Amino acid sequence: MIDDIDRKILNLLSQNAKMSMHEISEQISLSAAGIHQRIKKLEDQGFVKGSRIILDYEKLELRTMAFIGVFLEKAGIYHGVVGALKAIPEVLECHFTTGNYSLLVKILCNDNQHLMEVLSNRIQKIQGILRTETFIVLENPIERAVKL
Repeated sequence: MIDDIDRKILNLLSQNAKMSMHEISEQISLSAAGIHQRIKKLEDQGFVKGSRIILDYEKLELRTMAFIGVFLEKAGIYHGVVGALKAIPEVLECHFTTGNYSLLVKILCNDNQHLMEVLSNRIQKIQGILRTETFIVLENPIERAVKL
């Protein structure tokens, strides 16, 4: 179980994973050592899986993000298809979903030509994928962490 102090720590870290123990302690009115112990406990208990840096994909010349709805031949091949998708570096996320698609996959490519190559030569050639439907992201106006 986590308490209100743990929630405050998690909210602060989800907004800025590089926030120092001192900065957190000032905002929560708890010693830096106490903050450190609580973060360690949260990590040990699996509430914190790691930390991330948010990259500016545009500056890295990764300009085409897309979501791909994947239709599988049958649900039983799910694990094999996911294993093959993991081997494709452009795949950022993969979600097993309800609704029209078996999987919803998020990918990031240099441009539309690169997207077409990844789709045609890698994703659509995975055994068990019946067909795909692609949605190119035009803009991502909201990106945030969940507030606890």
